[in-house]
Amino acid sequence: MKIVSQMMKKQIFRAMFIGGIVGLFGVAIFLGILQASTQFSLKNDSSGVANNSSNNNTDTETIPTAGGATNGSMFFASQAGVYSNYESASSFVSEHPSLKESAIVEVDGKFYVWTSMVTEESQLVFLKDPATFKKAFSLSGDSCKEATIVELPSVLADKKATKLNFKDDSKDSTLPADWQSIGTAASSISNDINIIRLHVFAHYKSKNACLQVKF
Repeated sequence: MKIVSQMMKKQIFRAMFIGGIVGLFGVAIFLGILQASTQFSLKNDSSGVANNSSNNNTDTETIPTAGGATNGSMFFASQAGVYSNYESASSFVSEHPSLKESAIVEVDGKFYVWTSMVTEESQLVFLKDPATFKKAFSLSGDSCKEATIVELPSVLADKKATKLNFKDDSKDSTLPADWQSIGTAASSISNDINIIRLHVFAHYKSKNACLQVKF
């Protein structure tokens, strides 16, 4: 009986040992599953946060728009040169007989030598000596107080150049008071409408700082 009792104790101990190992193994498996589930949940949460952050950045991102746009009328000039002072520009003109019909236009403290001013790029005529090139710009009179100067860019931009015909002596209240005399003087320099436009513009630009030129 003593031997049987000892065998039963051994079996009970073995069963308890095996049960303990199985229990620990089961706990380990459970903890492993729990950890994997937790990591998966955290991964999804992180992904969700990243997506929300991305969406928020997209919603709040400032999309740049094209800058530099102006409301002025567009023109194209044939440019021979640009100088830091009027004397240098005038000296350059005097050295080239081909520039006898050109005009010096001051913009932001610089003096541009232009040979013509057109409303369409295809109308530009370039010189070879000195070589000239295209200079695109916009002209606005919105900052001017006098109504006739405000409308000047539109008058100059008229493709039919209706009001650049200075043979007609009729008065027009929508034009500056000296319009006719300035136009007549410009017409004595050349009969080319694009050169007349240039000289009329150069005159009023020099007298009205409110006329804004943007390149």
